[in-house]
Amino acid sequence: RVYDNALGGTLPTEMGAWASIYFLQFDHNALSGTFPTEIGAWSQLEYFWANDNQLGGVLPTEIGKWSKIRDFRTNNNKLTGTLPS
Repeated sequence: RVYDNALGGTLPTEMGAWASIYFLQFDHNALSGTFPTEIGAWSQLEYFWANDNQLGGVLPTEIGKWSKIRDFRTNNNKLTGTLPS
């Protein structure tokens, strides 16, 4: 969990190497940019919380591979488009 820390910058593509991650919480920061397509490799992900950042653009279609996702939160960002299935 990396939340409420005033973290800034963009999400690195290297995050895709976290193949076994199942819970990711980085809400209430100042992250910007778009989601890298590499996060589609998170096949074990169940919880993804990225509320209250400055993330933008369209969610990558690769997140449609998250077959175990239970809770997906991206409120209060600058995202556009629809949630990939």
